[in-house]
Amino acid sequence: MKLFARNLFLIPLLLLLLTPMFARDANAQLISWRDVIGTEVSGPDERIEFGEDSLRFGELWIPDNRRRKTAIILIHGGCWLSLYPGVELMHPMADELRNQGFVVWNLEYRRLGHEGGGYPGTFLDIAAGADLLPALLDERAIEVNRILVAGHSAGGHLATWLAARKKIGTESPLYSQYPVGVDAILSLAGINNLEQYARYGSAPCGERTVERLVNLDERGDGAYRDTSPSELLPLGIPHVEITAAFDSPVPPFFGRAYTEAARQAGDDATLILQPEAGHFEMIAPWSSEWAQVLEQFIKLSAFQ
Repeated sequence: MKLFARNLFLIPLLLLLLTPMFARDANAQLISWRDVIGTEVSGPDERIEFGEDSLRFGELWIPDNRRRKTAIILIHGGCWLSLYPGVELMHPMADELRNQGFVVWNLEYRRLGHEGGGYPGTFLDIAAGADLLPALLDERAIEVNRILVAGHSAGGHLATWLAARKKIGTESPLYSQYPVGVDAILSLAGINNLEQYARYGSAPCGERTVERLVNLDERGDGAYRDTSPSELLPLGIPHVEITAAFDSPVPPFFGRAYTEAARQAGDDATLILQPEAGHFEMIAPWSSEWAQVLEQFIKLSAFQ
């Protein structure tokens, strides 16, 4: 009884100690996707379609001073679902990267809920858009030395997959004989192990979203072999994964697990944890976390 009373006395003290932690968790994720798309930007220089479907297009952002000599393929997130916004999620990032001297190719694609979205359409759209970039640069006499690929959340998955698809075998509908060359990956809260995310429950993205994306019911366990970057390691190029401590849609253990797997496979993989951020701070150029993201873009553009 005395032991119970003593423990009961400790409960208020424990709550007092934990309250700041919970308060920090509740207030950490201050930026939402609505904040991101509500930001005013000057807009892309060109909108270029690469297929008959209206959702197969990209936006080209061309800086006045191309001092970086680097092009960035940018891919938005949104749980691979049509109910969320598209390329506009990356407009603040694209605008700021253009201001910093990068050429940006911001891709749209069909998602679950769009006709033709899912497997293989979502993947084929990203591949077709990315493969078009070298020709677009040549036509506009834009010289670059490096091509980076970057994406956020579900777009982080597609960015890493884009760099990984050179490992896909000829038996897959996603096989490409001459995929665009990618020099490095910057994955922002990327979902790079689809099977792990599906087991986690994918609660923020809705029930069985991953399974629908890869057409698991018809394709079986092999559905992850040509869609999940973790199944295609090693990729042979530098990979930087940025994750956030208060990211509820993609908790930081996903980034850590993928980075460790990439390192064990022999890849040059770096994990960066943003201790005060949630899911969207890293794609908001007005946030303090953005400086860290931009630093990685600059480092990867000069990587030798």
